[in-house]
Amino acid sequence: MTPWNGVHAATMPWLLLFLAASSAAAQTSRFTESDVVFQNGGVELHGTLMLPAAGGPHPAVVFLHGSGPSTRAGARGYAEEFARIGVASLFFDKRGSGSSGGSWITSSLDDLAGDALAAIGFLKARSEVDTARIGLWGVSQAGWVATVAASRSRDVGFLILVSGGGATPLESERFSYNRAFDQGGFTAEEKAEASAILDMYFRYLATGEARSELVARIAKARAGSLSPLAEQLDRILPSEENRVNWSWVATWDPLPAIARISCPLLLMFGDRDNDHPTTVAVQKWRTGLAQAGNARATIMIFPGAAHGIRMSDVHRGTGRAPFADGYIDAMLGWLWRNVVDPRE
Repeated sequence: MTPWNGVHAATMPWLLLFLAASSAAAQTSRFTESDVVFQNGGVELHGTLMLPAAGGPHPAVVFLHGSGPSTRAGARGYAEEFARIGVASLFFDKRGSGSSGGSWITSSLDDLAGDALAAIGFLKARSEVDTARIGLWGVSQAGWVATVAASRSRDVGFLILVSGGGATPLESERFSYNRAFDQGGFTAEEKAEASAILDMYFRYLATGEARSELVARIAKARAGSLSPLAEQLDRILPSEENRVNWSWVATWDPLPAIARISCPLLLMFGDRDNDHPTTVAVQKWRTGLAQAGNARATIMIFPGAAHGIRMSDVHRGTGRAPFADGYIDAMLGWLWRNVVDPRE
């Protein structure tokens, strides 16, 4: 199809519908917010509930996090945009970050998916929220978290995923490391040694075997040209006790979970992503959704965009690179057409 600002031309009708409805949504340009607390088992999670000022019940989005520590702050800009078209948002501090309890370091993929479902459960108890229209938004690693959550519960009414899911975590990790080796100017011999170390690392994650040999190999690499890789693995290598929580990175296949997803999805990728393999991810999303008989997916690939749909390669200023043209409007348009006002 002919691209339009990096978005397939087939998306234009509902984008125009969204723009035409902007005056009708003007009364939702204001919002209220409050601090909230909800729980997943013994873990207390703290967040913010943002509600459109107009009367509800409203559709709602739960914002999920990428890898590493993350607070609610990064979702605020999105939440304010969503509130203006009548969508409520719950954005919270990831477990072990900000005001939330628990630890993301010692948590599994299942634990994080449980946090997502606990957030949906919290919203279902709120009178301001339409319980049939609660979805998940996620970027990067959250693509896998949301996949697990949506495969387990019909309470997930829709998904908006950015630069995530589809590909296995192992495929994504290998792709990211290989791109880093290329950008770092590694020689063929250095790449071979780096790949051998990664083989040991992923084998340890999967099986728990040969940890002492892996530690020795990393220590040796630290003294040479592979020191950046060694320092990275030093930071992320889990203990023997904690390894089970991270084994999914080397073993989990999202395809069976995707094949159980029946809700509408918006999947957004950049074709210059160095952290997640866009081509592989899109192919596997399509395969899994075909197995599910789910034809309600919109897949967008933004030319020139990197991870998170950021224009990193062309950015020459300070701070974070800007989003690709059309990214936010396309997301709002999809929400309007598929969630806020889903007319046939």
